[in-house]
Amino acid sequence: KIYAPGSPGVVVGRRDLLDAVEPETYGGGMVEDVYLHEYSLAAGLPEREEAGTPNIVGAVLLAAVLAILDRVGMDAVHAREQRLLRQALERLGRLPGVRLYGDTDLEAVPRTGTVSFNLQGLDHGLVAAALNDYHNVAVRNECFCAQPYVREMLKSELWDLDLDPDDPAARELIKLKQGMVRASFGLYNTEADVDALCEGVADLLARPGFFRASYRPGKGGDYHHRSFRVPSGALFDPVAEVEAALGGSPGSR
Repeated sequence: KIYAPGSPGVVVGRRDLLDAVEPETYGGGMVEDVYLHEYSLAAGLPEREEAGTPNIVGAVLLAAVLAILDRVGMDAVHAREQRLLRQALERLGRLPGVRLYGDTDLEAVPRTGTVSFNLQGLDHGLVAAALNDYHNVAVRNECFCAQPYVREMLKSELWDLDLDPDDPAARELIKLKQGMVRASFGLYNTEADVDALCEGVADLLARPGFFRASYRPGKGGDYHHRSFRVPSGALFDPVAEVEAALGGSPGSR
């Protein structure tokens, strides 16, 4: 992802290994010719591993981001993330009711610029929704595509629920409880963002009843505000965006 949403990503591998295996994805570009009962693969790389129309815009975006990061220097990126990470860990660690996951001693156990936590008495989905809606802080929640690892870290908390995972009703409740909240820091983040995160967390801990009453749980661990809705057109109206770019109203061109 590396500051390039929508990029195709990069695979780095030994050419002899890639040449020796059949491509996993089929489509135009990865073949030289096609017959009724067989086909011949493209002879070279990367063509034989890029089936279909390539993500040209994403590739250009990725290259531009890598060029910028090279100019900035990854040492500078790392130093900035670590400074914000240290501030967040120290401030969140002082708030009663915050459970931080992972070793917080950065000298003993180096870690990247992310903080995973839960708040006492508030489900991870509720915390993520309330931070977004009331404090303009975007975080991720649930299991971060690492369900076995997260379940292991939450084992004692989930056992306290005393739920039967084979019970369909219990599964939905487990989804509400099985997860964490994760705040991540990057080049665009500032100390003001750490302030917003910590102030938001403190607000949730100070008014848990208010936030629990303001949201209803949905499927999959998500929470939805009971009254607040933003029309999708208020966030992004493609027709209005095009008209603004053209500098006129419908039918003016």
